[in-house]
Amino acid sequence: MAFKRVIIRRVGPLSWLLCVKSKEVVVEGEEITIALQKLFEAHGLTCSIHNEWVLPNGSLPAIRGSWFPNIHNGRLDIHVLLEENSMIEECFAGVGSGNAGFIDALQNFSVNSLHVLLAALWDKNNPEQVTTEKWLVNGRNYSAFIGGFGSRVSDGVSFQVPNELFPAIESAIRGESLASNIHWFRSFFCNLSGDKTHEALIDNQLWQAGHDALVKVPWEHHDGYYSVRNFIVLRVDA
Repeated sequence: MAFKRVIIRRVGPLSWLLCVKSKEVVVEGEEITIALQKLFEAHGLTCSIHNEWVLPNGSLPAIRGSWFPNIHNGRLDIHVLLEENSMIEECFAGVGSGNAGFIDALQNFSVNSLHVLLAALWDKNNPEQVTTEKWLVNGRNYSAFIGGFGSRVSDGVSFQVPNELFPAIESAIRGESLASNIHWFRSFFCNLSGDKTHEALIDNQLWQAGHDALVKVPWEHHDGYYSVRNFIVLRVDA
């Protein structure tokens, strides 16, 4: 089924972070865990903490974050523990030095993956953020939790997400021999001065069919930078 609506989500402020002074948002250890706890509690989930893990509703799935800063940017790694030996791994760039980079990365997470995870794993589905559809894949019925397209752009760059993008991603997913009760897919494209990068993952692993689908999409050429990211979770129906 063709994607019903193309949602462009650009990184913007998290409302609860605007109420926190910069010096109170630090980027190490326990403070990262507390930031994630506040983020989930802002979406109506009561959370407990065990070591570095945040447990919404006091049980699995659990989530943790790790921040790796550089001088002018950094990377936020997000791990979601579904059950023993099953973990969703995502990473998000943060632009800025110190706390600013961490907050930007947390916003990046919120824009691109948070609402899909909330809908698929904790039944907190906001239809303004996530499209839910029923898909038949490899003879099994799944609920597909589909995030919008998150983007980053450099100054002066304006672009349109190709109409062919979502049908290409959907077709690649439907062609997979899925067997587990839950699967996740991340697609990423960026244009940097005309050089193009295509990346696709299935269950944290390189996804060749997804990569090939992205390559075939007619992306716009720009001298600056723009990127498009998408996250989808499939959960088998009971």
